[in-house]
Amino acid sequence: MDDPHVTIPAFPELHTARLRLCEITMDDADWFLAHFSTSEIVVGQGFPAPDGIEGAREELARYIVDLFAQREGLRWGISMRGSDALIGSAGLYDWDREVGSAELGYDLAPAHWGKGIMAEALRAILDYAFTTMELNRVQALVMPRNERSLHLAARLGFVREGVLRDHGVDETGAVCDDVVLSLLRREWRDAAVR
Repeated sequence: MDDPHVTIPAFPELHTARLRLCEITMDDADWFLAHFSTSEIVVGQGFPAPDGIEGAREELARYIVDLFAQREGLRWGISMRGSDALIGSAGLYDWDREVGSAELGYDLAPAHWGKGIMAEALRAILDYAFTTMELNRVQALVMPRNERSLHLAARLGFVREGVLRDHGVDETGAVCDDVVLSLLRREWRDAAVR
């Protein structure tokens, strides 16, 4: 297998018609705290809000900055073109280069819901995943109550594989199920041809 530091030597910035997907750094800790303390995002993600700015810095380092530094995945900050203000994030983690798979995660500020922004961002990320990263499979685990996320995954061509019963915990610490959805490179390629 190729050295992932050679395959992806620097954090890749992606652009779509309306969006800029960029690297999130430790300088974004204030945004991270505010964004991941938003009640709709806390409930949708199933994680409690960070414990103050220090907790936000620790989570930002662990789940985003170190993720890329160790080449275990990538998580992009999402902003509208022409603006540096982050409105969400999305990316790939648990990157298994041997199998060619990764897990997809995403979040968006509620003020931007219903505008097709996340679908646009995820299309760019999936293109990158299946071409540059040469992944064969991208999967998402979504709590059954997160109907918006389940609908988005279906719109992008993800196939519902089943439910992992009592697989995780939610933002309150209660055990919960996860719906498993996946998209394969050949399915993405076929969808892009249509």
